[in-house]
Amino acid sequence: MGSHLPISLAGILLAMTRVAGAEALSVAEWQQMLAARPNGHAATGARLYAELGCGNCHGDAGVPDNRAWPVLAGQRALYLYKMLLDFRAGRVKGPDGALMSAMVADLDEKRFADLAAWLSGLPRPANAVEAAPPPLLRGDRRRLLPPCEACHGANGQGWELQPALRGQNRTYLENVLLRFKRGERGNDINGGMTYIARKLTEEEIRALATHYGRR
Repeated sequence: MGSHLPISLAGILLAMTRVAGAEALSVAEWQQMLAARPNGHAATGARLYAELGCGNCHGDAGVPDNRAWPVLAGQRALYLYKMLLDFRAGRVKGPDGALMSAMVADLDEKRFADLAAWLSGLPRPANAVEAAPPPLLRGDRRRLLPPCEACHGANGQGWELQPALRGQNRTYLENVLLRFKRGERGNDINGGMTYIARKLTEEEIRALATHYGRR
C-alpha cells in the first residue's frame, strides 16, 4: 500500500512464489475464516493507513489519482477484509498481487479489520451516469449470465463479500475483469467471476467499466 516501506527484491519474489501456488478458498473455508474476524475500529484503521503509507498509492482518503489503482473508499468492509487476507496468503495472482502480498505480509487480522472499518466508512466517489445502461446489466440467459445486480446490488453498491462497483476507477475495473476473463486473478470464491468474465467480450467489459466507473 505504501511505496516508502522497505520491500526487498527477495521479498517480492517470495510473494510471487506464494501467489503462483495459492488456491482460492471454498465457501465453507471462507465462512470459517470470516466468522473469526475481529471487530475493526475506524480510528485505529485511519492511523494505521497513514503509518503504512497506504495513501501513496491509494490516496489519502482511499481515492487514488492513478486510475489503474482501485478506489478503496466506501468499499464493503467484509470484502476489503477478505482481499487483505487473500493478498497476505498469496491468493491474488499477478505482479500487483505479489506487491500487495509483500506489503501486508506482517499485518494480522486485527489490523486488516481496522483498515477495512475505516475505509468502508469513507465517502465513495460518484459514478458517471450513462444515458443508456449496457444491456448486459440485465444478464443474458442464452449465455447463462446472471444480472450484475444479483451479486453487486441494483446500484452497484455491493453486498458483504461482493464488492461495490459504483464509483470504481474505470481502468482498474476493466483490467480486473480482463484478468478474470484470462484466468489471471484466481481468488474468486468458487470461480464465480472467472466463469462470468470468460463469457464476456472485451467490448462488454469496457461498457460495464464505463457504466460503473467514477467521474
